[in-house]
Amino acid sequence: MMSVNNRLRKLFVQPDSIYARPLVRRIVLLVLFFALYMLSLSADFIPDKVSLQIGQVSDRDVIAPRTVSYVDSAKTKKLELEVMASVANVYDLDSAIMVKADEAAKAVFRVAGLVQADKTLTTNEQKLQRLSRDLPVSLPSTVVNALANLDEAGLVKTEENTKSILRKYLQRGIRDDDLDIARKQVVLEAEELEFGKNAEAVVAGIAQTLIQPNFILNVRETDKRKQSALANIEPVRETVKKGQVLVRRGDVVTGEQIHVMEELGLYAGNVSEVRILGLTVFVLLVMGISLGYLHKFAPHIYNHDMHLILLGLIVLVTMLIGKVAHYYSDFAAPVAAGALLTAILIDNRVGLLISVIMALFFGVIVDHDLRAVAAALIGGMTGVYSVTKMAHGYSLTKAGVSIAAINFLVIGSTGLIEQLDGTEVLLQGLFGAISGIASAVITTGLLPYLEHAFNITTPIKLLDLAKPNHPLLQRLLLDAPGTYHHSLLVGNLAETAAVTIGADPVVVRVGAYYHDIGKIKRPYFFIENQAGCENPHDKIAPSLSTLIVTSHIKDGLELCRDYKLPQVITDIIEQHHGTTLASYFYKRATETEHGECIIEADFRYEGPTPQTKEAALVMLADACEAAVRSISKPNVNRIEATVRKMIRERLQDGQLDECDLTLKDLKIIGDVYIRLLSSMFHTRIEYPEALKELERRKTKNGNNNKQPAGKDDVNSGNGTNADASAKQSG
Repeated sequence: MMSVNNRLRKLFVQPDSIYARPLVRRIVLLVLFFALYMLSLSADFIPDKVSLQIGQVSDRDVIAPRTVSYVDSAKTKKLELEVMASVANVYDLDSAIMVKADEAAKAVFRVAGLVQADKTLTTNEQKLQRLSRDLPVSLPSTVVNALANLDEAGLVKTEENTKSILRKYLQRGIRDDDLDIARKQVVLEAEELEFGKNAEAVVAGIAQTLIQPNFILNVRETDKRKQSALANIEPVRETVKKGQVLVRRGDVVTGEQIHVMEELGLYAGNVSEVRILGLTVFVLLVMGISLGYLHKFAPHIYNHDMHLILLGLIVLVTMLIGKVAHYYSDFAAPVAAGALLTAILIDNRVGLLISVIMALFFGVIVDHDLRAVAAALIGGMTGVYSVTKMAHGYSLTKAGVSIAAINFLVIGSTGLIEQLDGTEVLLQGLFGAISGIASAVITTGLLPYLEHAFNITTPIKLLDLAKPNHPLLQRLLLDAPGTYHHSLLVGNLAETAAVTIGADPVVVRVGAYYHDIGKIKRPYFFIENQAGCENPHDKIAPSLSTLIVTSHIKDGLELCRDYKLPQVITDIIEQHHGTTLASYFYKRATETEHGECIIEADFRYEGPTPQTKEAALVMLADACEAAVRSISKPNVNRIEATVRKMIRERLQDGQLDECDLTLKDLKIIGDVYIRLLSSMFHTRIEYPEALKELERRKTKNGNNNKQPAGKDDVNSGNGTNADASAKQSG
């Protein structure tokens, strides 16, 4: 993994590489991770091939991979036909038909009356011939015979009844499909007249001949009403639930089952282009907005290519793990692992962003199940909140328990909202709790590899370095006990100030523990390790003393490489003196006979000056602690004056120009250092002379066996100049 990391660094850093250009790097990373996200998220969009045919016996169970709602075209078409059939046709009444039928009936009976009145027609046969020739309508022969046999009174009576029957049916209206029924009913009504067979035959025959449909279909209005009815029809939608069995093994496959499989994209491995397009837009939106957030609110991460690659890998790996877990249960996916890794390795706020991204992508995997998305989102946010207190002793185990508890509550509450079965909700909640524990386990497993591959130092790693049993701290304690004690005090000072101004307290504390680690090689050249012994600097030239004192920086860097300390600690060791002047030795050098030839730059540390708040805090704490320790009679006023002086000198010397500390921060830092140093060095007030005399008498009388406080304070000092002592101590 380390070789891969080095190759990536060379690819993006080499000047002759096209990928060294910022815009090209962004495009390459965006396209790469977009393709990987699309492949992982769209895997379910390309289902296994199902090649069953209608009438074939299925050799397996076919299960719906997701919930889908689709329009059933066959049922919709059937519904449309039913609605169209239910719409009544629109008919218009043709009144002219009734008038024509009435006139035709009159004409028939007029001809029959003329034939009956013609005395020249003596035989029935002659009458039949005349009627057949003169009748305006064609009548059946039986009706003509019956008409010829009627007398004048019978003709009048049959004419009236024929017209009456025609008017009755034509006024009611007759449609084409009602004509046969009307003709049959005419016969029945004629028989009910009981006029005799001839008269009944005449009435029925003429009415049947003259009756016609007088309801004419209005095609335009009918079509208009049918189209209006069709427009109000909602398509028939069918819903297939995820996990629903579409075809069981041994069933004969029907056309409807084939249609359902086609809608799901299962049949013959169909791919829904519309779903792929939607997923493409969705992924691009999420990635674009996320990069915009980083550019606006976390530029130090946006401009760091390795951090962007790490974020992309965290999302991808977490998504793949969640995808595998969701096949067992949507609530068993350890999605919170991505947020935990991001919060620990990169930044807490970016961890919240990753928790949102993971919840959105996981929503695609679980087919937009709101309960699963809510559990993933809130669980991830809980994980981020848990590890923000890592500096105060919180562990990933506690973070996993917190996520598990929150997941259980979220899943349970949402299950109650949906009124699900209690047993089902309890089982889902247990899966959610397992996912919380799994998130912590996965984070613990991946953390060392990601730390090593991307050269990232986490609070956990720093806390391990701060343990007193670390080999390098053990060497410092045994070889340079004064420096060890000094480092602990500097760590306490700097850590307290870091919490106050919003710097990283863990980095500050661990950096302070190791800032003077280079003094292990020559411990007795530093005043805090001399313990009353002769000062070796008194016997050597100031230039050599300066070289020895300033070399503890290089010695410390060598030890860092030997013990593989993280870069953030190495930076503090290198920067905690900045380019300050070893003023004690410089002053000694200028007082010699060759003082005018002395170059000030030769007596300065090589630097660089502090680049971060953390390095600046260690610099100020180191200088203030050493200076205050050298005060002969420490009290609040002297300590405050010394601390303010040391901070002011570093500020005026340009040592704080490249870090992010403000003047307000420096004021707060000074207040913190003054308060802590006053308590460390047991600040005491000066006794008035009268009180001192009284104390002296009490001592002589044996009433008090302790020394006076003033004398005690004097003895506690080393009598050297504060600034000089601070410079000698390094």
